[in-house]
Amino acid sequence: MEKLRLVRYAAVVAGVLGSTAAMAAPEGVLRVAVGADPATFDPAFNDLPVANAVDLAVLEGLFRLDPKNNIQKNLATDYGFSADGKVFTVKIKTGKTFSNGDPLNAEAVAASFNRLLDEKVGSIYRGLYASLGVAKAVGEDTVEFHMAEPNGHVLMLLANTAASIVNVKAVAQMGAEYGRKPVGSGPYMVDKFIGGESFRLVPNPTYAGDYPATLKAIDFTVAPEDGARMALLETGGVDVVERVPPESMPAINALKTAKVINPPSMFSINMELVLRGPLKDAKVRKALNMAIDRQGMAEGILGGLGTPSVGMVGPGTQDELRRTFPPIKFDPEGAKKLLAEAGYKPGALQLTMTCPNGRYIKDAQVCQAIAGSFENIGVKATANVVDRGTWSKVIGLDPAQRTDNMGMVGRATAGMDYTLFRLFKSGVGANRTGYSNPKVDDLLAEGRRVTDPAKQKEIYGEVQEIVWNDQPFIFLWYQTQALGVSNKVQGLEVQPNETLVFDKVTLK
Repeated sequence: MEKLRLVRYAAVVAGVLGSTAAMAAPEGVLRVAVGADPATFDPAFNDLPVANAVDLAVLEGLFRLDPKNNIQKNLATDYGFSADGKVFTVKIKTGKTFSNGDPLNAEAVAASFNRLLDEKVGSIYRGLYASLGVAKAVGEDTVEFHMAEPNGHVLMLLANTAASIVNVKAVAQMGAEYGRKPVGSGPYMVDKFIGGESFRLVPNPTYAGDYPATLKAIDFTVAPEDGARMALLETGGVDVVERVPPESMPAINALKTAKVINPPSMFSINMELVLRGPLKDAKVRKALNMAIDRQGMAEGILGGLGTPSVGMVGPGTQDELRRTFPPIKFDPEGAKKLLAEAGYKPGALQLTMTCPNGRYIKDAQVCQAIAGSFENIGVKATANVVDRGTWSKVIGLDPAQRTDNMGMVGRATAGMDYTLFRLFKSGVGANRTGYSNPKVDDLLAEGRRVTDPAKQKEIYGEVQEIVWNDQPFIFLWYQTQALGVSNKVQGLEVQPNETLVFDKVTLK
């Protein structure tokens, strides 16, 4: 690395932890009830926080995010750009293996990234990571990324679980089974996976790193219905439940054995519009946004577990680059006038919505309430509340394949570039609205080129303002996290995107 002009990220990198301290043998079984059934643990396709938690425990990346979204070294030991900025080089720990004994060397790391970037593989994150270009192994301990374009946010890309290192050889051998039992190098392994019911993590006996397993097992139970999850905690059937609904919080807090915790959250919940037909009209989009009583819904339906949006990007995403705006006024009469100006008489506009059941706090009830809000301004609205699998398939479709008009989606990704590029850059895979604005495309490209914080703040502030005014979403609120946790659970941490972190968990 002496030949490289290293570019440090001291402002955002927390640094690598010291060598692994002597740890007690893993003991105790942590039982967790989750609302959504993960379709896959393959990080190239996973889009759920619960699967992020599994990926963080089972796989390793070059870097990782701590519970406060600080970047830490993981497999990486050193890194930097070449003098011309066209090659980003990472040195990695040597002697590492995957849980099946395959070597985790530079060749394996390069293969993992080239799989992520392969158009034929079809990763939902390929467009987001395309700037990495091609990964090449140099010896056993060095990986070079021959960049396709400048990107001053490369560490944040590499720290997200989507960039976790997969065993490409095992993927070829296992096929779809890899998504259920990924072969990684992290402290845990997936011992069993029963779709729609449960999955279990156990310690990886070959793990050598800074985050050794502290538990004999982590058992996950899938319970989409709020009442079922809460009953499991109340009866002692599990130790942790996610998404405690507001009506259950007093009962959980009244227990002598458990309590509700509210970790910081950056989840931005919105109705993401499919921008074709009537929704290509800015007046229609504005009217739909004006039809929503965000404060009333946040209080009446969410029980206060939501704060009305003042920008698409949620708090904690990267606050030094975040901008906020005046709240959208609840104005149904103004909305009716806008629809009339757009040429829609009462009852002439018909829209369908796709919403999950059990993915977000009170999501089914919110969906019905939004449909009612649209009806109040003369729009015929159909709320299709479906299971998590169906919902995920629908919102994952290319906009041209969608038959609905919008879908409820929560977004919580660390990093301003990571968040805005994947959602609003023309043609990127995660851009499921079909949003395309040449000015935004240019600004996003410029934001990747510059490293000056003041210039980045100006660029990303302008992107956020344009998106807020274009309204490709019906902006709703920032969801507050609420988890029920047994008193015997010690050391559980939660990232602002709802990812559970098991690094330090013990049971007393």
